[in-house]
Parts: sequence; structure tokens; C-alpha cells
Amino acid sequence: MPFKLWPKQKEFLRWLEQRVEANEEGLLEKSRDVGATYLCALFALHRWMFHPGFKTTFGSRKVDYVDKKDNPDSIFAKLRIMLRRQPPELLPKGFNPAQHDNYMRLVNPETETVISGEGGEDMGRGGRSSLYVMDEAAFVPNAETVEKALSGNTDCVLWVSSVNGMGNLFARKRHRILASRQVFRLHWRDDPRKTEEWARAKEASFSDPTTWASEYDIDYSASVEGICIPAAWVESAKRLAVLEPGLKASAKTVLGLDVGAGKAKSVAIPRSGPVVNVPRSRRDPDTTETAHWALEIAKELNAGQLSFDAPGVGAGVSSTLTKNPADGLTVVPVNTGVPPSDRKWPDGRTSEETFGNLKAEIWWLCRTALQRTHEHVQFLEGKETGRKHPLSDLLALPSGDRESDELCLQLSLVKWERNERGKIMIEKKSSLERRGIASPDYADSLMLTFVDPPAEPEPFRWHVA
Repeated sequence: MPFKLWPKQKEFLRWLEQRVEANEEGLLEKSRDVGATYLCALFALHRWMFHPGFKTTFGSRKVDYVDKKDNPDSIFAKLRIMLRRQPPELLPKGFNPAQHDNYMRLVNPETETVISGEGGEDMGRGGRSSLYVMDEAAFVPNAETVEKALSGNTDCVLWVSSVNGMGNLFARKRHRILASRQVFRLHWRDDPRKTEEWARAKEASFSDPTTWASEYDIDYSASVEGICIPAAWVESAKRLAVLEPGLKASAKTVLGLDVGAGKAKSVAIPRSGPVVNVPRSRRDPDTTETAHWALEIAKELNAGQLSFDAPGVGAGVSSTLTKNPADGLTVVPVNTGVPPSDRKWPDGRTSEETFGNLKAEIWWLCRTALQRTHEHVQFLEGKETGRKHPLSDLLALPSGDRESDELCLQLSLVKWERNERGKIMIEKKSSLERRGIASPDYADSLMLTFVDPPAEPEPFRWHVA
């Protein structure tokens, strides 16, 4: 059977080649059964055949997962399956399986290229490698020790895994250590053979719903209590635009700007009513340039409002925004630590009675829109738990590009709690850091689009939300 790649699988192989050429780490977060191991084996075999001197090493928490006789699920079994199906004319000169295909070692006698394997506590100690593939990395015990061993082995480590919560090295690398270019996502929806019907049947086969969420929906927070926006709601919002073609952006665009400090990104996210557009980001500590960058985006999109986080580093953009007014644009500096608005909620309570500060209120506004979106998508899919809502009350999220995927991921990482007065609060950044999660700048940028404009805006003057 020919190995016909899906578009996303092709994209992954190109991405992996870029990591190898740059000699840098990479991380593949994946659903189960998307062919990730076969893809890595395919890449290694191609290098083995056509790149002299290249060495790929596969590592896993158990030796048997790497190579075990008569086990078709082991990595080397997959390598052998593909190798034995190569046309004879493509095999290396002098290749003899009995001599060159051994336990956890495959040698190309023509090019001196090697594919080797390691497992358990010995991982990373087998000599230099051009590429080291760490399989099921989120489940490796003592991963920090393995990482230290790998540091003397290669600069190009590919961490491959389905997710296993936030308390592991794989999650920390995904959320705090690696740059966005170093992360690739391979979701079951990228498989053209899999349908929503398949997903419902598969999910129903698990007694524990967190199994489906973590191993198939790539939900790092599946077993974490108190998540403000469940990943299932985010997934529904990503599908809304396809399921509801009548969804239209409103005439007015609001731009949320989270200003980054130091090496942190500045992120701008435009939202036009129920439609969230693709985020934009820049990594530059010059706040003056960041302000001009945001104004250019607002002008390009004909935005009516630009809301940005004013405290801290955000104060550095205020002067520039004030001195460079744009016609029709209301600039709203936001301090999310101030008391909430006087908004009234369906239960009759006010925001002041319900939330500890403005940050909790705007997160809850976004949460409510995504909850309605999830219910509406379930209605469209004919589920009993579905409920129809007006399209203007929903939220359609972008997806399929790195910036959008980062937004969607961050939305379902943050927790909520109640303070000593019983009011809802959103998890602080210090608490997120203790859980190994970096500042959710993309999510915070989207939340700023839910800040109400001033009641009576005056041209080109400050209005504190």
C-alpha cells in the first residue's frame, strides 16, 4: 500500500526538515493514530538512503517500544516495513539485511548512515546523532535527566507525544521554552478519513472523558479542575464558520493589543462581532514601534476601537497612541485590575456582585460566547445537548495557522477561582508560571476586545475602561 500523505503530513515533513537544517529542537503535539511515528520513521529512512553520514536515533521510555521482534507497533518494525517495500534499485549497494539490519541498529554500508535506537534510562548516551526522536515524550519518567544526557548527544531533538497534562517536561517545552516555529500540531481532524461521526463513536468508547480529551483532542487541561474555557468549546468555535456559512462579521472591528515586555511578544487580535480574525504578533521591545504597528493594523482594518493593556509596559505605548490619532478610532487603555462594570447578567446579578475585577468580567464574557457557540454547534450536529443561539451571540475562532492555533491553545489553559468574598477571579500569571505555563498573551489580547467602549467618547482623548 503506498504511503499517500495528507496535506498536513506533508507540511510536517517540510517543517521537520527545517528543524534539522537549522539544527534546533522541535516538538510535535499529536492526536493518537495520526501516523506520527510512521512519519518520523519515513523521514529517518529517507535520510538513511540519501544523506551520507546522517544518524537518526529513536528513543522511548521502554526498549520494547523501539525494537522488539514480531511486534509491528515498535518503531524499528515500521522502519523495516517501509525498507522492505523499496524497489531493489533504491537499496544501498552491498546492503545485506542479515548483516546491516540488527537489533536497534540499521546501517547503510554505502553511505555509512545509521538509524539506531535506545530505551529507558540509557536514552541519550549512545553517541552523537544528527536527529534524536524522543517518542511519547510526555510519558517519559525522569525526563529532565534524559534531557541532560541528550544535551551532549545532539542539538536537534524532536519531542513527539500525545499530551499528558501540564506537569511534565514536554508540556513545559510546549508552553514556555520553545518558540512557535519549533512547535507543530497534528490533530485527528487533519486526517481526511476521520469524521465527526467517527469522533463521537470513539469518544463514547472511553469510560473516562479525559482520555479522549487528552489523547485525541490534544487538551493539556483535560484533567485540570477549574479551567475557565474548556477545550471542547474552543474546538466548536473553530468549526463554527464552516457549519454556519451565514455567519458574518459586523461592520465595526475592535482590536485588542497585549503589549509584550522584553523578549515577550506583543499580540494584536481583531474581532468583528462574532468573527475573530487571525492574530498578529511581533517580538520587539520597542514600545514606540509597537504602538505604530498597532495603529497601522487598526487603519488597515478600519477598526473603530483599539483596546490595550495600559499598566506596566503598556504605558510605553500610550504617548505614541495619543500623539498619532487616527480618524474614527477610539483608543481605550485598559487596567484589568480595576473593579468590573455595571453590566447586568441573565441571573439578575451585576458584574460588580459577581466578579472580583474587570479581568474576570471580560474573560467571562468570552467564556459565555464560547459556551453558546459549543451549544449551537452541538445543535447543528444534531446532538441532544445542543441549543440554538443567535449568531451574533457566538464566537468563530480562526485555525490552521501558527498564530491562530496558539490563541486556541491558550484559551483553554487558564483557570478560574473565587476570592475570599466569593467573587470570580481569573488565575494570576504567577500561578500559571507555577504550573509551567507562560503568560497567555494571545488569550489576553482577545479578552481586550470584550472591553466596552467609553459611554461618550471624545475624539483623541483617553478613556479608562
